[in-house]
Amino acid sequence: MRGLTSEEVAQRVRDGEVNDFEVKTGRTYSDIIKKNVLTPLNCVLFLLGALLLLCGEPVSAISATGIIMVNVLVSTIQEIRAKRRLDKIALLTRPQVTVLRDGSETVIDQSGIVKDDIVILRAGDQALVDGELLQCRSLEMDEALLTGESSTVKKNTGDKIYSGSICVVGEGYYKVTAFGMDSFASQMLSSAKKSISKRTPLEMETASITNILLGVAGVLLVISAVMELLIRHNSWGHTLEVFVLCIDIVPIALFLLITLTYMLAAVRMANTGVLLQRSNSVESISHVDTVCMDKTGTITTNRLRFEDATHFRDDAEELVSLFATATGSRNKTVETLVQRYGETPSELVEEIQFSSQRKYSAVHVRYDGRDVAMYMGAWNIIGPRCSRREEIDPIISRESAKGLRTVVVCTSEDTALDMDSDIPPLEPVSVITISDEVRSDCRDTISVFLDHGMDLKVISGDDPATVDALFSLADIPGNRRTVSGPELESMSMEEKEKTVLESNIFGRMKPENKEEVIEILKRNGRYVAMIGDGVNDVKSLKTAQVGVALESGSGAARGVADMVLVKDNFAALPKALVEGRRTVSGMRDILKLYLTRNIALALMFVATYLFVGQIPMIPIQNATYAFLTVSVVAFFMTMFAKPDNNKGLILPGVLRYALPSALMISIFGLIVYACTWVAVDSYAIIDWETMKSVTGWTEATILEHLSWSGSGINEIAARSAMFVFVSFAGIFQIMLVCPRWRFLSPNDETNKSLIPVAILLLMILVMIGLLFILPVVAVTFVGIAIFTWEFYEMILLLVAVWFVVELIVLKSGMLDRFSERLEKWYIRKLTEEYTKGDVRED
Repeated sequence: MRGLTSEEVAQRVRDGEVNDFEVKTGRTYSDIIKKNVLTPLNCVLFLLGALLLLCGEPVSAISATGIIMVNVLVSTIQEIRAKRRLDKIALLTRPQVTVLRDGSETVIDQSGIVKDDIVILRAGDQALVDGELLQCRSLEMDEALLTGESSTVKKNTGDKIYSGSICVVGEGYYKVTAFGMDSFASQMLSSAKKSISKRTPLEMETASITNILLGVAGVLLVISAVMELLIRHNSWGHTLEVFVLCIDIVPIALFLLITLTYMLAAVRMANTGVLLQRSNSVESISHVDTVCMDKTGTITTNRLRFEDATHFRDDAEELVSLFATATGSRNKTVETLVQRYGETPSELVEEIQFSSQRKYSAVHVRYDGRDVAMYMGAWNIIGPRCSRREEIDPIISRESAKGLRTVVVCTSEDTALDMDSDIPPLEPVSVITISDEVRSDCRDTISVFLDHGMDLKVISGDDPATVDALFSLADIPGNRRTVSGPELESMSMEEKEKTVLESNIFGRMKPENKEEVIEILKRNGRYVAMIGDGVNDVKSLKTAQVGVALESGSGAARGVADMVLVKDNFAALPKALVEGRRTVSGMRDILKLYLTRNIALALMFVATYLFVGQIPMIPIQNATYAFLTVSVVAFFMTMFAKPDNNKGLILPGVLRYALPSALMISIFGLIVYACTWVAVDSYAIIDWETMKSVTGWTEATILEHLSWSGSGINEIAARSAMFVFVSFAGIFQIMLVCPRWRFLSPNDETNKSLIPVAILLLMILVMIGLLFILPVVAVTFVGIAIFTWEFYEMILLLVAVWFVVELIVLKSGMLDRFSERLEKWYIRKLTEEYTKGDVRED
């Protein structure tokens, strides 16, 4: 069998008979731009901005759309940069295939497959295109991804191979007949009415609070439309500015912010050696409290070495060599035997290849004029059928206690092999001991898991005693309780659940045993990450909330995993866990600032518009307020966030902070608004001289410029003073959200990073610059009045009083009952969101 020639391949490429199916490593550039720009609320704001321009209100138009445009620009640029980086890294795990061309095996990218190519399948490979089987050897395929059937399908010459199926046992050669959209898997997908994807908890929580605020904004829009158009008969420009402020109550940029944060975290994780195949797994990994892992690649390096052998026959070495040469199960154990005993050619009559379910392999060979049947496998599987057990049991126990792996080679007088029947009586040939090198960084890596309060469970196909001994060799701390797969299978469900929760070393585990362990953990409220590399780990990787594969693992394992450890760097995973927790903690702090500002704006709008007939801020002032208190801070927040434990829902805790804080800010803001309105008639609190000198305008011109819909000096001064107060209050909230000292912390948690302090000082300097260094910008662009130094001192004094009062309120829980009632109502709404909105169209 020679396969296609280079000329035949080139001709098929020219004829277009090439696999043009492209694996998407992420969103396309057009997707990024479209989803960032063309959101419903963005479109509404862009429309309002255009209408404001037509009404002769350019500053309001810019303020209505400015922050959104900046958010869209920054988000789009960052996502494009992140996509380029991730696309480069994704090439490391891009699907490849081995084909037969010009008589030799060639590894190519899947996009290079042409019609009639001969593809080679071996254990662990995933079929990437459809074809017809030309030749095979003990080939068994797992078609669960296509049919849902859990059992493997034995294939014979002439059978169909379907893309998406996985080679579990054996090897085969098949001729390509269909690919791309013509493949069986693609036709199945195209027949579906829609594609759905689950949202993460944070995405659903954010959607629920957005819907609530959207409802509030909708009510205010209706009320303001009635008052503006039917009662007050104000101008269209005035009405549109009211609408802009109503819509800004909705956290418009929140989903963009989450997506951007996920993407940036994905790039940071890639720098540590973890490739995310699903961007929102950043959040998923932050919730992990239980790490399940196979022994190979985590505790050991999978570099095997022959240690010793106990022979029971004079021709034992010849028979072991005969078996190792004949078997098609060319795993690392067999390769180690070949290196030790060499090759002995024979005529293979039939065989049973090794699989994780069977845990043994067998060959029937014709050698030196006689038929020989040999078996090799785990002692717990073939031991019950083997003689001289009383001699072999102590050897297995002794070697396992040293952390060494043992395999037993036996012969059988019954040369007929039948995988569906019981193993026949066996005679021992040799007990072979093999060592697996312990990773040098194993102890330090596992210590990170333990230090972060995670439960660690090793699920292996080896003897539990061997894994236990390896823990001792690696000097891994902690108490250990071992259990084997056969022991679990014999237990009742109640005993099984108790054992799974209490044990941390699982040996002699079949793939279905691994899957069941993870399902039990999930049923008991655990958030599970599974680390694996082989075909036997595919089911458990899919079952776990977070599946982690090794780069050197099988293509099937990498294909179903949420993330891949590049270069098999197990030490990178704890860094990814910490990064995930840091990211979600940062999002929690961002939400505190974001929702505090939006809820405070809603409360102030209701109070001033409904009872005074004025809005608390014009659009440009609101945009500046958002820039100073949320936008800049949010951009840096995940850089200094603490990697806290992120169990449970995020938003209830956020609301417990945001509701009292928003209430305090709005109450003090309204006090400033009312006091300024009254004081302006009796006290000289406005610095007219400074405003006239920096603008060159007369007092009448300044008054006309600052006036909103004919409002007088009282409303101008009150609105300006409120803007100054809430801006300073919003800036100083950083000290409460990320307190450096315990006495400033509402919940006794602190953040020792200097970055929050630096951002706080930077924003204060920007505010001081706006009011005292560039007052011309404050007057002409932001639209606020300049006050005397004495009045600014009074506002700052009120900021200090607000800060102390809010800290006391948060620490004492004075508003906890109020918060709890709203929280219960919110959780009820969130439950509705979970039940009706846990899937969405892509």
